[in-house]
Amino acid sequence: MSYISSRHWAFVETFRGLKQSLGLFSLATLLASLALSVPLFISTIFYELAEPLRQLPTAVEITIFTDKNADTAKVTTQLEQFSKIDFVLLIPKSEALAKLNDHLGIKNTSKEHNPLPDILIATVSQTSSATEVQQLADAIEKIDGVDIIAYETDWRLKLDALSQTFKLGILCLGIVIATLVLLVVATAIRMTTLTIQPQMRALYLFGASPSFAIRPIAWRGTLLMLIASLGALGITQVGLQTLQHQVATLAQLYNVTLFLEMPAMKWCLSFIIGCSVIGYLVATLSAQDAWRKIQY
Repeated sequence: MSYISSRHWAFVETFRGLKQSLGLFSLATLLASLALSVPLFISTIFYELAEPLRQLPTAVEITIFTDKNADTAKVTTQLEQFSKIDFVLLIPKSEALAKLNDHLGIKNTSKEHNPLPDILIATVSQTSSATEVQQLADAIEKIDGVDIIAYETDWRLKLDALSQTFKLGILCLGIVIATLVLLVVATAIRMTTLTIQPQMRALYLFGASPSFAIRPIAWRGTLLMLIASLGALGITQVGLQTLQHQVATLAQLYNVTLFLEMPAMKWCLSFIIGCSVIGYLVATLSAQDAWRKIQY
């Protein structure tokens, strides 16, 4: 057969096989859709609920109290020369006193004396380690015009340790879920290849090549996973819409805004393509196994 005619035969044979085993194909597709929707739904929920946490500032800040007669502009310029400092914020002493009074609940400020100096807050680079922050703080203390500094790195160490533990736990859980999903998907695809032995034997007797005989089976697996991935996206969308109102109500109690949305279009397309490739590979391997068996 020519290139075009062999592909045409595979195309026709793919849908002929689907028609003959429509019930089994539908069951396998539903099973694969449900299996794929589990990690997709869980990962989407985790990602969206973690949005407020990702927005929290986690960079170390060094609070710098200047001398009474210090040139804050000059000190700021010197601070900005450090590569580990992302930016510097100036809080004038009048503003600092107003914030302090507001925090303490002091209303009558007509006779107040302002003992506070101008304050600079240096935000350290996110990638800086505790040792680097310590070295940076030592260097800042030597700048002319700096009185005292204050900073804290213990919370960052605790946060990093907690984050690493959480990521490891999520990774282990993801591996388990991914393994279960792959096993279910592989079983679903193999369900559609249980009846291919007679077809394979006939093609073998007529002298067909392995690639010619396997092609419609591989295409059938690709089609199964393509439909299953679309079904998984649909199930996930329904689940997110169902939870949206409850999640939004809960978020309002904590003064945050949460929206449960599907992943971006490029990620959905990648998911569909990836599932289709998996379907092609698993169906191909299953068909190759059946082809080997009829040769012996």
